[in-house]
Amino acid sequence: MYVAPTPVTIDGSQYYKISGKDQYIKVTNIDGVTRKITHNAYIYRTSTQRTPYGMTASSKKWKFYKGKTVTTYGGSYKFKNGKRYFRVGGPRKQYIKSYNLGPVISSNISAATTTTTSKTNTTNTSSKNVDETTVTVDVAKYYRKTAPILTFTSDGNPKIVKSVPNGTKFTVDRLESGDRADKVAYAVGSFNGDQTIYHIKGIDNWIYSIDVKADKKLPVHDYNAENFSYITFPKATDVYNADGTIQNHNGQKIIKQMGHLKVDKLMYIWVPSENKAELFYHLVGTSFYATTTPTARQSKIDVGHDAYVKADDVKFAGGIKLTPSNTPEEAQAAALKK
Repeated sequence: MYVAPTPVTIDGSQYYKISGKDQYIKVTNIDGVTRKITHNAYIYRTSTQRTPYGMTASSKKWKFYKGKTVTTYGGSYKFKNGKRYFRVGGPRKQYIKSYNLGPVISSNISAATTTTTSKTNTTNTSSKNVDETTVTVDVAKYYRKTAPILTFTSDGNPKIVKSVPNGTKFTVDRLESGDRADKVAYAVGSFNGDQTIYHIKGIDNWIYSIDVKADKKLPVHDYNAENFSYITFPKATDVYNADGTIQNHNGQKIIKQMGHLKVDKLMYIWVPSENKAELFYHLVGTSFYATTTPTARQSKIDVGHDAYVKADDVKFAGGIKLTPSNTPEEAQAAALKK
């Protein structure tokens, strides 16, 4: 099967057109998405037979290790043993258990421009990248004499690598808001009320949007919404440990609140007190406002780095839509092994 090199957008999702046919296949089935490995994972060709990953003797490996990343293709598959797996290689059959993977970190969709298609209108934009423009440094002298160029370190903090004078031009291919843009604003000591940053095409550098004038507007990508998942607490909520037991905070729970709190994993955990597996979100934060008596000052509880809340107790509030990384049967089996 051959597909056209340029993806098309149909009703908000991206596809490749199969050559010679009026049929399409999702881009992520071909380009894949990147996920973080949360547990050491063997590679399988069937539910019972392991296989090496890699095509050459020097590149072959039998296991992926926790903390690394891997590209997966398409949705998860349910094998005969009842467990779900993601495809990680080809053309040979190569899969790893979905339980060993975290949420999607990034998409590997080709940087090629796209054609937008709908049932009523078709617009070909392949001649020009709509997410690309030229910016020119234009810093007011009373504000700063030069514009800083920044990169992000491994811990996610911005670092100034150099400064450039007025009139310097760059081709940029992304305009971003969110946490990283806010950090840049702090780093350069300037706020414009709506922090955004431009990515300089071809290199891992960024420039603050307040420091430049753009030839045209680019769509703003919300870094938080594209990289994280959020929940709210519509009621006072218990916090659980990874073994399905409720954390003891002297009767305190996370207080009802509508703030968006980060979560990074959705998984089943066996709850011994209920004798069944429940679906849980893993909390990114470690400190939360807690319920109190009417006369007490509002306090916080520290839940640690491995804390969970029942999906039924909270409400999904936006960002990446997580899918369970395991099944109820896998959660039960893991509990029985302990």
